[in-house]
Amino acid sequence: MNPIVVGADTGGTFTDFVVWQAGRLRLLKLPSTPEAPEQAVLEGIRTLLPEPPPHGFTVLHGTTVGTNRILERKGARTAFLTTEGFRDLLFLARQDRMQLYSLKPSPRPTLAERALCAEVPERLAYDGTVLRALDISDLPRLIRRWKREGVESVAVCLLFAYANPAHERELKRLLEPHFAVSISSEIAPEFREYERASTTFLNAYLAPVMTRYLQTLERQARAYGALRLLISHSAGGLMDAQRACAHPVSTVLSGPAAGVMGAWAIGRGVGAHRLLTLDIGGTSTDIALIDREPLRTYYGEIEGMPLRVPRLDVHSIGAGGGSIARLDVAGGLRVGPQSAGACPGPAAYGMGEQPTLTDAHLVLGHLLPHWFGFGRITVDPDRAARAIEPLATALGLSLHEAAGAIVAQAQAKMVRGLRRVSAGRGINPESCALIAFGGAGGLHLCALARALGIHQWIVPPYPGVLSAYGLLWMDCVHEARRTVLMPLPETRSEPLERILLELRAECEEAMRQMGVPVGSYELHALADLRYEGQSYELTVPFTPEHPMRAHSHFEQLHLTRYGFTMPERPVELVNLRLRAVALNPKPAGASWEPPADPEHDLPRETTLWIEGKPVRVPVFARAELQPDAPIPTPALIVQPDSTVLIEPGWHARVDGRTGALIGQCLP
Repeated sequence: MNPIVVGADTGGTFTDFVVWQAGRLRLLKLPSTPEAPEQAVLEGIRTLLPEPPPHGFTVLHGTTVGTNRILERKGARTAFLTTEGFRDLLFLARQDRMQLYSLKPSPRPTLAERALCAEVPERLAYDGTVLRALDISDLPRLIRRWKREGVESVAVCLLFAYANPAHERELKRLLEPHFAVSISSEIAPEFREYERASTTFLNAYLAPVMTRYLQTLERQARAYGALRLLISHSAGGLMDAQRACAHPVSTVLSGPAAGVMGAWAIGRGVGAHRLLTLDIGGTSTDIALIDREPLRTYYGEIEGMPLRVPRLDVHSIGAGGGSIARLDVAGGLRVGPQSAGACPGPAAYGMGEQPTLTDAHLVLGHLLPHWFGFGRITVDPDRAARAIEPLATALGLSLHEAAGAIVAQAQAKMVRGLRRVSAGRGINPESCALIAFGGAGGLHLCALARALGIHQWIVPPYPGVLSAYGLLWMDCVHEARRTVLMPLPETRSEPLERILLELRAECEEAMRQMGVPVGSYELHALADLRYEGQSYELTVPFTPEHPMRAHSHFEQLHLTRYGFTMPERPVELVNLRLRAVALNPKPAGASWEPPADPEHDLPRETTLWIEGKPVRVPVFARAELQPDAPIPTPALIVQPDSTVLIEPGWHARVDGRTGALIGQCLP
């Protein structure tokens, strides 16, 4: 019997579902419920599975709840505890400046309150040697004060705790009866104290909120028959709900990571192995590079605050369907990063007044009102036009010229983002295929491909729910890591092997919590290497028996990334990593069950604007397109979850094996 698996991806505007059952895939899109995100997830499960399956089902969940809590400053009230003398660690940050030439540079943002930052007498050396014993005599008074202040969570980050976690563990034991506690030696056991402190603080900030949300979801899903609830994390894998409650900062890129994994699956299906992914939603655009596999990184930021967690290398820009178009102080047009969100939403939704990218597409005829959002969202093109008219007047443009300028401004930001993740890493974008998804991805891909010189683009069968679909392609993944800071050995090293055994024990425990049997997962060792004197590292495969193989991988990657090597320089081993991967069943070959079309007839033709000119183009329902048959272009391809605008100069067809829409540049 095939398993029943439900992929549920919670976004700020919609919650998307894909259920895999008996070799079939069914989809659903519901409005999100931001005040209680689990409600939309549970409603979708009950809609797709009206009766609890007798043999149960599995729920795979991607979420933006943690991300939105940080962006909206709606996490728990959090205290910060660190080594004596380092109370201002989160405020001093690094010496780099975000605005290099500003005479009044803005400090690095932090969510910490200085009044809730405290110190504890203790000190460790760089190798973990205790220089000063932990003094907890003042801790009871601190606990009483924090309780009076309404503190829910505490972040603990002591100097060099990654080398010796004993002091942090003792503080956790004493604080845990009173607060949710995050310690840096568990959340980010790597060197660089500021980044480690920032990551630990953000984890503590999210922990109470995410714990309440995920425990409620797990309890109610199990009551309906769910056997397992697994949460997608930023590194493109799945973890159990208990670990997600303890490490909520790992979910910050949960949804975008699922989208990248879905794009990777579609790309492999059509034989495209180097991809630029373009996920355009209501608030932002997420961009990533896949070169045989998704690129990963261990450095990131959210709202200017550093994150040190394993993650897919996803670049986000503030340009989505709800991005607001406005004039800056100099009278220039700007689009985003401010967004109208789900409420009030674009002016065409009937509640807001500010013009957005979605309003511009409606004015240009790129969207058919009756087929928008599964036909469940009423949009008014006249309201969209009235919202854009003041901008047009101020810019001295016609209504359609102003709408075209809004689209062009947003696309310019997307082009810069796509170049950054490709050319910025030594990869020519012309060598990539562009895969577009999200509700608005199909409206921009032809223009973006043309601007970048890309010759092939791909649109998945149901691009509006690709992140939910991508959850079905995720494996159970856990990565353990440890800072070692030593010269790369030329031969087998017993100290490194002992560390790898400790990392293996951590991976085994994580797999056990996910219900993965011993021996049914793979282990992959990795090393972060750098030349002596460098400040940042590159991650390469590591073989304990032959460490110098990692040296060869490092020099090859350094040459690709930066264009040179330094063979005369010694190489340092900074961090050891061990990644455990348990393969899950995949929906390869599963067929889609088309959703019901909106109850409106689709026009055979429509007039829309392309490159500043009105063009009469045919309109096709995507479900009616025949496999491998050429599609006349230009054209508008419409489906319940998305719209694809195919501009002149492209040959387009539906791939007979995967159902993906593929475009090739005409010579």
